[in-house]
Amino acid sequence: MLKKIIAKPFLFFFGLVPLFLVIGFLKRDSFLNINVDYIYFDINISLICNISAVFFLLIGFNYYSLFWAQKTPKKTLTIIHIVLQLLTIIPFLSVILSFKIDGNISTNFVSNNLILIVSFIVFLLSIFVHLINFFTSLFLKTE
Repeated sequence: MLKKIIAKPFLFFFGLVPLFLVIGFLKRDSFLNINVDYIYFDINISLICNISAVFFLLIGFNYYSLFWAQKTPKKTLTIIHIVLQLLTIIPFLSVILSFKIDGNISTNFVSNNLILIVSFIVFLLSIFVHLINFFTSLFLKTE
């Protein structure tokens, strides 16, 4: 199973799209409150999940374009990218799924803002790894 995901990573990312769409549909009445100094952002969780689904769809298209052009992505960079994405998705989903319908959080062991900030930083790192993987696989000659 893991070898199939590494050989065809677009299947993994295409599989995340319906997951995020379902979560966005189920949590459409919940809002994420982010406080920055005296500014309060209320972001609909459905919007975040829909944007994430589109992002995973685009990553899947990137990997599928490499597959279509018969260019293989670098195995180590693909593994690092998938692991970083999982390290981003798991805390993000734990925060999102802990929201109740009224907007309160059922568990609050660690600050949710801290979890989301760390998850976002790892997410940016995974984007950087993905871009390196995509462009090196695209432009390097295969034998």
